[in-house]
Amino acid sequence: MKKLRVAVIGTGMIANQAHFPALNVLRAKGILDVVAVADIRGDAAMETARRHGVEKWYTDPQRMLDEVKPDFVAVCTPNMYHRQWTIAALQAGAHVACEKPISLTYADAKEMWDTARACGRMLFPCQCMRWRNYMQQSKYLVDSGELGTPYFSDIAFIRRYGIPTWGMFHMKEHNFGGPFCDLGVHLIDALLWICGDPKLVSVSGASYRKIGNRGDEVLLSLAESGAYAGTFTPRPYDYHEFNVEEFATGFMRLDNGMSVNFKFSWAVNLPTTNLDMVICGDRGGLSVNNEMLYKNVGKYQAETKLKWFDNGEFRGVPFEQHRYMYNNILETLAGNEAYLIRESQNLEVAKIIEAYYRSADIGREVRAEEIG
Repeated sequence: MKKLRVAVIGTGMIANQAHFPALNVLRAKGILDVVAVADIRGDAAMETARRHGVEKWYTDPQRMLDEVKPDFVAVCTPNMYHRQWTIAALQAGAHVACEKPISLTYADAKEMWDTARACGRMLFPCQCMRWRNYMQQSKYLVDSGELGTPYFSDIAFIRRYGIPTWGMFHMKEHNFGGPFCDLGVHLIDALLWICGDPKLVSVSGASYRKIGNRGDEVLLSLAESGAYAGTFTPRPYDYHEFNVEEFATGFMRLDNGMSVNFKFSWAVNLPTTNLDMVICGDRGGLSVNNEMLYKNVGKYQAETKLKWFDNGEFRGVPFEQHRYMYNNILETLAGNEAYLIRESQNLEVAKIIEAYYRSADIGREVRAEEIG
């Protein structure tokens, strides 16, 4: 395969802390080169180009696509621009890796996949939690029958005071939603994948905004929000702009009989847990974050402490999952293996996102057939 010419649209935190470290490893191996970056904020684009040794930077992504004509584009913009720039890059002849969630509605996601097919290009959703070692080990346990038939899950991603204050996450007009489409999509995608791709039956959701727009009264944590100072150029934060949910909670029914409780938070008066996933089956239970397997030995209850052995090349590296993701992308482009995320799986996540926000907005359960 020829050396890929890569461009990046959006030069915020996720581009600088996750995508560029992965791309730079591959640049050092001579597999690809990052030829340009674009961001509507010129200071962010220029600083990212300087930091990573990229020759060209733009404030107009379309101009970059027209002039540079990259083979591959990473779309790292706020959520509301994923569809626009993914479709533009595909139509410009590039393969695209789009950050999660690739869209906020089922119809938009389907249009993006249809465009990729029509253009003869490949679309790679960055639902990167699947490359985490503990998620892959959890899938192995479920696939091997250790839990029997899964019928219940409780998933949570709780940050006590971890509102992202360094971008546009808190602004509905740019990001659409808060922790559900920031944190929740990771666990929802991983859970469906681990449990054999069940389909949505219905969602009943609620959303809350009680803390984030209280200004200096609340002491927020930059580290707890998932960002690290000095690695990117943050946008000034104004709490008056905060107009998305800070706490999302609800209940899902799936077509394999599973029920799922969920809660995702940027700000709530509960202990920070970050990732928390429990899966219950009729032969055993699994606590992913506690590394515990609950089963019977004969007639006795047993609790087994698991060891998530990780001999991967990038173990322990921040955002290691993006490095494994890019390896998978390159092997897929070369025709050597399939990408870990299929179109049908990605469309199901988009359907759940749309159903949750509709349910939270109208105050009732939303069924899958109402979406699309």
